[in-house]
Amino acid sequence: MLSPNALLWTEIAAAILLLLSVLSLRSLIRTLRNKSNAAWSMTPGKVTVSQANGQGDVVETGVTLRYQYRVAEKDYEGDGGQIGGKSRAMGLLAKALLKNFPEGKVIDVYYDPTDPARSSLEPKQKSNFIPGLVFFVIFGAIGGILAAHALAGKMLMMTNGLPVFALGLPIVALIVGAVAFGLYFAGRRESKASAAWPTTEGKIVSARVVEERTRNDDEDGDQDYDITYRPEIRFSYRVGAADYTSDSWKPGMTAGSGSPKFAETVVARYAAGASVAVHYNPARPNVAVLEPSNQSGSGVLLVCGFAFSLVGVLFMWVFTHGQWVNAASGS
Repeated sequence: MLSPNALLWTEIAAAILLLLSVLSLRSLIRTLRNKSNAAWSMTPGKVTVSQANGQGDVVETGVTLRYQYRVAEKDYEGDGGQIGGKSRAMGLLAKALLKNFPEGKVIDVYYDPTDPARSSLEPKQKSNFIPGLVFFVIFGAIGGILAAHALAGKMLMMTNGLPVFALGLPIVALIVGAVAFGLYFAGRRESKASAAWPTTEGKIVSARVVEERTRNDDEDGDQDYDITYRPEIRFSYRVGAADYTSDSWKPGMTAGSGSPKFAETVVARYAAGASVAVHYNPARPNVAVLEPSNQSGSGVLLVCGFAFSLVGVLFMWVFTHGQWVNAASGS
């Protein structure tokens, strides 16, 4: 039986993990309901209102930002709302917006092709649906096991003497392996299909090397950074009467590298403003690539899939077949 103290902490841990699982589920539902605008169309627009609210400091009062744009011979107005005035951080953001978006400035407006009234001044990042799904499964599984322990009032054991929650490690490894395999084969299918997609003329909007830093703190309190580099190629194109933008220059995901050489090589192939042939999905024109047969980096997913699956299967076999009580007692 669990001691009162152990039972209390088991209940707390179960509650926290189940709460995280619920939050992950809400995030997944929100992702499915709200389409990301990473592949929204782009059209020129103009800032019509960019002014401070009231007579006080911009940081304190905030700004009001509005803009106009045209889609298919129809005019729309985007409303940035009243930004700032609630916190110091939001106030500084309002000050930066007032400087970067003065009235009359010509800007790029991103809009939803299916509902042009929905717009934004910045392209959002793509939704991380797969990682969210993994977190939901992991938090739910571990939280469920701990909740079962708490309800039973004791540590649930397998017949070989190993606590049930120990299976969480191989289960997580198998889930990660399955996700890696799924992403790899999805990328292969998309690459094969994209080779037969129709093409249209497009233009490179921007081509740059993105540097991503991850901070690491060592035991002495010193800070160090892991730096990865990846190419970001954003291009625009037209299919029928609709304009689109995309940054999927190749099928599948683009993994970062510790060296900028690969990213620089890709970026060197695309100069801003250059015309390019765009291969687009006829069923979903907002999905397009520049290099349909390029599968560089996909092998990383395959290696990760094999590695995590092997570790998961190995630990699952050891945990379920080992006689842990006998081993612990020496009998």
